Amino acid sequence: MSDGLNSRQCALNALIAVFDQQKPLDQSLDKFAKKYNLSPQDKSFSHALCAFVLRYKPLLQKLINTAANRNKDIAPSNLNILVLIGAAQIYFMESVPDHAAVDTSVKLSKMIRCPKQSGMVNAVLRRLIREGKPNDLKSSLPNWLVNTWAQDYGVDTASQIEQASLSEAKIGMINKTGEWRIMDGDFNLGDDEWVQDYASHIPVSLLDDLNGKHVLDLCAAPGGKTMQLASKHAKVTSIDISEKRLLRLKENLKRTNLEAQVEVICADILKWNPQQQYDIVLLDAPCSATGTLRRHPDLPYIRKASDIQSLIDLQANLLSRVKDWVKDNGLLIYCTCSLQKDEGEKQIESFLSQNKNFIRHSMKQHENYQTPDGDIRLLPTNNDMDGFFISCLSNKPE
Repeated sequence: MSDGLNSRQCALNALIAVFDQQKPLDQSLDKFAKKYNLSPQDKSFSHALCAFVLRYKPLLQKLINTAANRNKDIAPSNLNILVLIGAAQIYFMESVPDHAAVDTSVKLSKMIRCPKQSGMVNAVLRRLIREGKPNDLKSSLPNWLVNTWAQDYGVDTASQIEQASLSEAKIGMINKTGEWRIMDGDFNLGDDEWVQDYASHIPVSLLDDLNGKHVLDLCAAPGGKTMQLASKHAKVTSIDISEKRLLRLKENLKRTNLEAQVEVICADILKWNPQQQYDIVLLDAPCSATGTLRRHPDLPYIRKASDIQSLIDLQANLLSRVKDWVKDNGLLIYCTCSLQKDEGEKQIESFLSQNKNFIRHSMKQHENYQTPDGDIRLLPTNNDMDGFFISCLSNKPE
């Protein structure tokens, strides 16, 4: 690394944004990596530091508080986070010598205007080194989250989901022919491929002949499903509320030479009014994203239990609005990257009870992942994929 202090300061500021401001980690890392002019290698180091702290925070905090002989966390918060970063280096980063973890932490304590506590930082981290790495270093998630999984799937499955969610996700890639594979190490994207998790490619893989079909892809950015649809020769209208995220979608469409088949619109679909109906409406709804914890270990700290209900209400409102945009005998595909059944199975049960003209569309693909009702439920315990829910509904007017 070119500058060890800068990469650690980037991690510190990014974690302060997560813990104290509930800002997404990726967004914060990008911001501070640019501020400190980090190389890709240094940014990767910062990301790894943050990921270790986020996945192991409860245990790291307990060990730190014991070493500091206190019953509560170190104050102020930024100093506590700094010590968490030091501990993460000692326990998990073999490439970092113990003395470097201590020395850089002490220097950073002075840089964040806590010089009087630098002795305490030094003493706590050196005590952690003396006492050695515990045998039971386990990551964990907040109780409220695991408890909802226990209610939905049972205690044993919830425990398996928790452990799978705390592992680091591999990078998946798909090409225009629909072939999906896992990438190892460094890679370069070709003009006919893009990054996409296996689970998120399944909704479009359920669709057969799309020639001449007009598909409305809602909440479309960053565009993986849009590119799948276009590569299967559909005419696609892609809508997202974020202009910034749509820029990435447009760049990907241009790179893959699929832009001619796609109309891109920036709009809030709760306010947008289409001028026609569509053969297929694909709604990848805003959700808690608990199925993507492997990629986003910050989620338990920027989400809370009370957030779920507002998302459930939004999903119901979106379903109610977009159902009229589906042609007779057309398809409505609803999906979320949430593991919460309230955002998946129960959401669809409620929708079908109020909309008798919609019925589940029989799917022959991915039978191993189908629920008794005919939806698709994917768990992070299934072959290294994100958690995902998919329901394919047909509009059958009376």
